[in-house]
Amino acid sequence: MSDFKITRYRIRVDGKQRGPEEPFTAVFLADLHNCSYGEDNSRLLQEIRNENPAIVLIAGDMITASQEPQVDAAVSLMNELTKKYPVFYVNGNHEDRLRSRPKEYGDAYEKYTEAIQSCGVHFLTNASEQIEIHRMPIHVWGLDLPQEHYRRLRTEKLTEERIGELLGRPVASGYQILLAHAPTYFDAYAAWGADLTLAGHLHGGMVRLPGLGGMFSPQLRLFPKYDKGLYTLGDKKMVVSAGLGSHSICLRVNNPPELVALDFR
Repeated sequence: MSDFKITRYRIRVDGKQRGPEEPFTAVFLADLHNCSYGEDNSRLLQEIRNENPAIVLIAGDMITASQEPQVDAAVSLMNELTKKYPVFYVNGNHEDRLRSRPKEYGDAYEKYTEAIQSCGVHFLTNASEQIEIHRMPIHVWGLDLPQEHYRRLRTEKLTEERIGELLGRPVASGYQILLAHAPTYFDAYAAWGADLTLAGHLHGGMVRLPGLGGMFSPQLRLFPKYDKGLYTLGDKKMVVSAGLGSHSICLRVNNPPELVALDFR
């Protein structure tokens, strides 16, 4: 893989929730696709350590569901990260593909998820956990969508009500962070109550044109609306990562892989 860059976003917590007594940084990863930056991802790990994050958040597709599933680099990375940081992880479409096609992949999904959970990953499959950072209460939610939401040329609609059926309702107090691999449904995520949604999946649109953004989505749609960056709907925010890796069509133009740092204030 070519080298990656670090993209920073400042996240201000508004007066509706209790913000942190001291600033802190969260590191956000998506779409590694089992790639390595240096031996055992040494360069990626060093940049994460340089950020000294209070939490690591992962929005899926850390592996690749190929004919021979590629998971070793992702397992090794999780094992190192959990030695120092709380790590929260939700499935992407590649993890779900392993799970939903046992005839094709056997028990690869079970082996992978057992491996990363055994080293301490908080694996959120339509579930949530609470953490407090510098006296700021945070609820981390993992929305685990099935394959119909990733189909090429046609995807299923996702509503606020359906998210509520999968996750329940947001807790009344505390800052709500939603890990949701597919950025397409930002309207529904915001309506459900996510203060900050973290997504990936689109690989930044693969080919980025100045002034126009990313050209392609994995669903073969041109110029997807939420391809990369920080988006807002009222007081709700979504950060979409361009991802750290590639698979199948390894194409990136004006679109380097990225590690995302979120500076909470």
